[in-house]
Amino acid sequence: MAEFGGFVRDLAQAGVIHYRKIIDVTAAKSSTVGKNELLAADERLRELNRKGPRGPLALVTDANRGELAQVFKALAAEDRPVEVFRSIHAARKWLAQFPVTM
Repeated sequence: MAEFGGFVRDLAQAGVIHYRKIIDVTAAKSSTVGKNELLAADERLRELNRKGPRGPLALVTDANRGELAQVFKALAAEDRPVEVFRSIHAARKWLAQFPVTM
């Protein structure tokens, strides 16, 4: 979570939270992150970017471990498009439908 927190801060400081994003966790061996930690991280991201919209988010997960990504999608997608994929190619294709905003 510390690494993710740093990533979120970097996005906010660079002013790019409104861009399209892919988070690929297919190589993750295991995770101690649970639903509460994910939702807390999402709330921190919202707090860092109260000024504008957040961009679409594609989550790429292993077919055997996508439950947490689905929970995150269901609970965190109220103000931006979020979708879960099994392949990076499908995620890129989905993100391509959203215009790049500057």
